[in-house]
Amino acid sequence: MDELVETHFDLWEMNYPVLQVFCACSDDWKITQQGKYRSIDKLALGAVMEMMEVTNRKEMLTDIIAMQNAALEILNNG
Repeated sequence: MDELVETHFDLWEMNYPVLQVFCACSDDWKITQQGKYRSIDKLALGAVMEMMEVTNRKEMLTDIIAMQNAALEILNNG
């Protein structure tokens, strides 16, 4: 039987909007032919940012890419 693992982390309030957008794109990953995660689909990301009325998209994109790159290491090597 699998054990339930609880993970808690602190999140600065200023990073909450980035996490919301990142989570909203959780099913919009591009996958390589080898089955590895490559990146979040930027068209989907743009649509999510528009729907969530993100005002500074350039800054948000930079933050999302940082989160994406950290997630890629876990998704593809974990």
